[in-house]
Amino acid sequence: MLRVGVRLPDAPGRIGDYLADVTALEAAGADSIWLDTSTEGSIEPWILLGAIAAVTHRVRLGIRVGSEAGVPVTVNTLMRLSGGRVVLGTRPGREPGALVEKLKGPRSPSPSILFICDTNVEAERSAALADGVILAGGEGDVRTLRAARSQDDFELWVDAPLPGDRAGWANLTAALEAAGATGILVSWDPRLIDLLRGAGEPDDRIDLLIATG
Repeated sequence: MLRVGVRLPDAPGRIGDYLADVTALEAAGADSIWLDTSTEGSIEPWILLGAIAAVTHRVRLGIRVGSEAGVPVTVNTLMRLSGGRVVLGTRPGREPGALVEKLKGPRSPSPSILFICDTNVEAERSAALADGVILAGGEGDVRTLRAARSQDDFELWVDAPLPGDRAGWANLTAALEAAGATGILVSWDPRLIDLLRGAGEPDDRIDLLIATG
C-alpha cells in the first residue's frame, strides 16, 4: 500500500490543537510527519519534533535540512525519544557520499536519509548513497528510477499537490503505487484525515475518534 507523508506548517496558536492534528494523522494511517528547518516560526522545529515524538508511537518524524550543519547533536536524543523514527530529507549536493557520512556520523542507530531531487538524473546519480529519494516528478519518473533501484527497502517518494477530490486522490495514489512508488508527500490539509481513512471504512473507528476528540 502506498504510504503518505504529511508536511506540517509551523505550529500556530495553541500547540495542543496542533498535536491533536498529529495524533489524528497517525491514527488515520499517515506514515510520516514532516517539518522544515528553513521555516521561520514561533517554535524551533527540532523541539517541535520532540513534542510530536512524545505523543506518537508509530509515525515517522521527517525533517528537511539544508546540510549536515542543520542537524544538531540533539538528533541523538530525538532518535531515543522516538525509538529511531527520524528521517532526514536533504538535497544531495556535489558530494552526496560525503554528505551522507556527515549526516549519519557516529550515531547509533542513525536516522534514515532521503535525498530531495528535482530530476531523475540527479536521483540516479545519488540514489545508491541514501535510503531513498523524494522526487518532484510523476509516475513516469517513478517507473524509470524504480527500474534502476528495485530493492524493496529503497524508498521512492513523490512530492505532489493534494488533488481536489476523493476520486483524484484515488487515481493519483493508485497510479503511483502501480509505478512502484513507496509513498506520496503532501502538504497538510484537513481533508487528509478523511482521505487517509479511505472510502468504505466504518465510522466508529475508536482510535480516530479519540485522537480527534
